Amino acid sequence: MTDQPAWFAGDLESDVGEDERALLWSVADRLIGARPFPRAAFRAAFGQRLAALQAGRGGIERPRALWARIGALAASGTVLLAIVAIGLAGSGPFAK
Repeated sequence: MTDQPAWFAGDLESDVGEDERALLWSVADRLIGARPFPRAAFRAAFGQRLAALQAGRGGIERPRALWARIGALAASGTVLLAIVAIGLAGSGPFAK
């Protein structure tokens, strides 16, 4: 058996054989080693945002025209529900 961490051994069922366990660990080890990491600039900016959130300064900006987006989505949803209601009533664009 290779040097498998305790968390890996706990993830497997008790009836998994040693050969299969070793094969699964080799795949898991390759996947862990090949995991991509974000660029250093992204990690630094993300760390600053998290620190700002933790300090209570907010740090997350609202998108521009947030209420306009909410209104547009609400209006389009209302129109779609109205079309469904008209269709269920037996008239409208999808009636036979």
